[in-house]
Amino acid sequence: MPSPPSILVVEDEQIVALDLQQTLREFGYDAFAIASSSEAAVARAAERCPDLVLMDIRIKGAGDGVDTAAILQERYGVPVVFLTAHADEGTIDRAKRVEPLGYLVKPVKASELRSVVEVALYKHGMERRLRERERWFSTTLQSIADAVIAVDLAGRVTFMNAVAESLTGVGADAAVGRAIGEVLQIVEHGRGVESPVLAALREGRAVSLQEGTLRNRSSGDHRVISDSAAPVLADGQTLGAVMVFRDVTEQKRLQKQLELADRLASLGTMAAGVAHEVNNPLAAVVANAGFLAEELSAAAGDGFDVARMGAMREALQDIQSGARRIGRIVSDLCAFSRPPSGAVGDVDLGRCVEWALRTTAHEFRNRARVRREAQDAPRVRADETRLGQVLINLLVNAAHAIPPGDADRNEVVVATRTDADGRAVLEVRDTGAGIPPDAIARIFDPFFTTKPVGEGTGLGLSICHGIVASLGGEIRVESEVGRGTAVYVTLCPAGAAHAPAGAVVEPERARAGRILVVDDEEMVLRALRRILAAHDVECATSAKDALARIDAGPPFDLILTDLMMPTMTGIEFYESLLSRSPDLARRTVFMTGGTVTARIEAFFQSVPNVCIEKPFEVSALLRLVHELLPGRAVEGAEAGARGGR
Repeated sequence: MPSPPSILVVEDEQIVALDLQQTLREFGYDAFAIASSSEAAVARAAERCPDLVLMDIRIKGAGDGVDTAAILQERYGVPVVFLTAHADEGTIDRAKRVEPLGYLVKPVKASELRSVVEVALYKHGMERRLRERERWFSTTLQSIADAVIAVDLAGRVTFMNAVAESLTGVGADAAVGRAIGEVLQIVEHGRGVESPVLAALREGRAVSLQEGTLRNRSSGDHRVISDSAAPVLADGQTLGAVMVFRDVTEQKRLQKQLELADRLASLGTMAAGVAHEVNNPLAAVVANAGFLAEELSAAAGDGFDVARMGAMREALQDIQSGARRIGRIVSDLCAFSRPPSGAVGDVDLGRCVEWALRTTAHEFRNRARVRREAQDAPRVRADETRLGQVLINLLVNAAHAIPPGDADRNEVVVATRTDADGRAVLEVRDTGAGIPPDAIARIFDPFFTTKPVGEGTGLGLSICHGIVASLGGEIRVESEVGRGTAVYVTLCPAGAAHAPAGAVVEPERARAGRILVVDDEEMVLRALRRILAAHDVECATSAKDALARIDAGPPFDLILTDLMMPTMTGIEFYESLLSRSPDLARRTVFMTGGTVTARIEAFFQSVPNVCIEKPFEVSALLRLVHELLPGRAVEGAEAGARGGR
């Protein structure tokens, strides 16, 4: 049998105290002691902590019953029912501050005493169990590794655990009661965005953020987080919302390292084919250049005739065509190998597909025919470099699923279209060997591959899945052994329609100016001097030489500088020029052979200057110079430029 509830009677009138004790015992309670003063009550509670204290407000000692009740609650958590012959407002107000579980006015009726004691004991038990449950939930939420923040219907913080305090840089005591936007600051492209927990409250459903950037309000540091938020419901009513998020900064860093490793592996796979692609047009360039050299030597003695001039013109056209083809191949490789910018923008999916098909064309040469099915598809929200990596991996996988030697009987189809929800869909189908059903479930696992040992890393599809998921898209695979495989990638459309580029307007008159060209390659300097013959051109083979010419004067109207040079790079040259002449620094055009590191990418995002890639078209260079030069103009400059090539 459970022990009866224990009650301490605190009453300085002995007869009243004994009567209360006797009545309580008759009701079955363990009224184990009587105390007549504040000090005695505290001492008795220290000896044996009661389940309830029946406390007179007017008692002997240093403090009255209200003061004593406060001490007992603070030290032992003991509930109190007050007894008093005084029911004035001031006494009641003081008594309410210690939150008693009952208030009885003397003389006390036995029935009232029992009712108040029973209700007080029941209420205290319920409150204790509720506190224990809240403490258990709070301890549980404080113990998990994820950050947790809860808000009420107004979006004010009601709870946050220690991990959330650490990530947000705001303590729980300071956060509770404040609007979630004052505590949790999620930014995108340097601007704050709505918290997912507010979206969950507004929409009444769970929402998630695959990747967001959280700014720590204390340190200012930025961390990458992944989160989910959902409304808190009870009996169909929304009470608030809760958000759970975690720091995935290190995970994203490792993912980028894996992506880079995968790109390098893909470059290794494509190396042999790229060599073949480059050597064919290069052979035409070398052969035609040799032919021109012989013809020019012969013509110097014999004179020109119409037939010989026609052959030389055809040879020049072949050289230009081959050079453009080599330039396109190199440009494609550079685009694939440069680090992703991380910036999600408005990307033309069709252009990405065409680029990926050009880059991987050699993989299909003796394996399959490639067919393109291009329907209307929206522009997508993506990082163009990372999306290109997905396309390369899918196309290389499709090619390697088909053994070489029977290209006419096999096919790879690359299709783009729009689905019913307005999203862009990319489909890559092959007629290869297919994937066994037991392997489909593991196809996106890291390091899982169906290729023979030594022929695959098992990272390609795993990285594709990670990239597509980070862009808010979906990727799925369907396959049948012996009949082939189809991969479907679904991507979110860009928010705004992309305006078509306007027609190129040729200048009516070319403008002449004083131009400084900086490049460590003498061959490039000679070519640019011939192209820009209508202008006053000075050439420098180093950045230091260029700075000396700028200091010596007269002033230049425009500078063309190579980016990668020994001793002083184009970036360092620009920084030095910026301190000398900010206006001239703004009229500096960078030339690059295509090697773009993360530092160079960051530099170009921070400056407004134009960058052109080698090799560049003569007409495009002349048009750019025309646009950037100050307003002086001379007749016939364009004709002079053509004559100087």
